[in-house]
Amino acid sequence: LLSSLEEEINQILELLPSLRERERRALTRYIEKEVKKFDSSSNGETHSNDKALENLAEGSDGEYEVDEKNGNDTNQLPEIRNGGTWPSHVEFSNNYRWDQEHIPNDIQQKYAPQNRRHRAARPSQNVYIQKITDPTHPACGEFGLYCARPHLPPGSWLLDYVGHVTLGDDQDRSSDYVSDFGEQSELACDANVYGNEARFVNDFRNTGKHANVEFNVRRDERGELRQGVYVKLQKDMRGKTTNNETAFDGVWQDEELLVSYGKSYWRSRVGNLTDFVWRLPGQPFVAKEQRPINDGTPSSAHMG
Repeated sequence: LLSSLEEEINQILELLPSLRERERRALTRYIEKEVKKFDSSSNGETHSNDKALENLAEGSDGEYEVDEKNGNDTNQLPEIRNGGTWPSHVEFSNNYRWDQEHIPNDIQQKYAPQNRRHRAARPSQNVYIQKITDPTHPACGEFGLYCARPHLPPGSWLLDYVGHVTLGDDQDRSSDYVSDFGEQSELACDANVYGNEARFVNDFRNTGKHANVEFNVRRDERGELRQGVYVKLQKDMRGKTTNNETAFDGVWQDEELLVSYGKSYWRSRVGNLTDFVWRLPGQPFVAKEQRPINDGTPSSAHMG
C-alpha cells in the first residue's frame, strides 16, 4: 500500500487544484498518518503513535522548567562542537513568540493559555549541535543535531521545535526554517531568527540513512501546544521489509538526528525530486561525477 501511496496522493491533489500549498501539505500529512494507523493495526500492533506521544507528554520538558519561586532562568547559549558558535542573528529561546498583532486572541488562548510555563533559556540535555565534517554528508560544512544521551528508545521526546508563531498565510516565504503549527496546521512556526537547537535538525535525503525522528504536536500539562521532536516509533521502510532488516531500536549517543522536511519543502526549492535525490537510505556514497543521474540542483539537506 505504501509503495503506491505517493501516486495516490498526487492523483487526489490533481482533483483539487484550488488548494493552497499549506492545504495540500495538511491533506498529504493526514492521509499518510491514516495509512500508518491502518498498517499498524494490520500488523497487530497494540499501540498507536498518538497514544505513545500522549504517555510521554506529561513532564517531558522538565529540563526547561524555571524555578518560579526563586526566578532561576539562566540564559546560556548552546555550544557547537567541531567549531562554530550560535548564530548571532538568532535569539535563543525555548518559549514560543507569538505574533500578537495578527493572530486572533481566541486562537492564541486556545494554544498558549495565560498560565503556560515559562521555559528557561538553557541548552537541551538530550541533544547537541555539531559542525559536519564528513565529506560524504550533503550538509558538510554546515551544522547538524545529534543525540547526547546514551540511548533513547522509539517514541522518546527530545526537545521542542520553537520559533516565531504567525498565521499560516503570514509566514515568511523566504525562510527555510518554517514548520507548520497548530492542530489544523493553520499557523506557522519560524525559527529563522528565533528558536532553539531544533532548528539545526537536517533532512534525511541524500545521507544514505532513514529519518529517525519526527515532528508531533503535543499538549503539556498546562495545555500549551508544543511542536515536539520525537524519536520515531519505527523505521520508515516505505512498505518494504527484508529478513535482514534490523528492527528500529531508537537512537544512540552521537547519532545524527534526521527528520523528513516533506516533499513539498523540497519541490518548492529544487523542483524535480527525481534528479535531486540521488542516494536512498542504505545506499553507499557515490562521487558526483560518477552518479548515473544529473543532479545539478543543490544537494544540501540542511534547512539553511
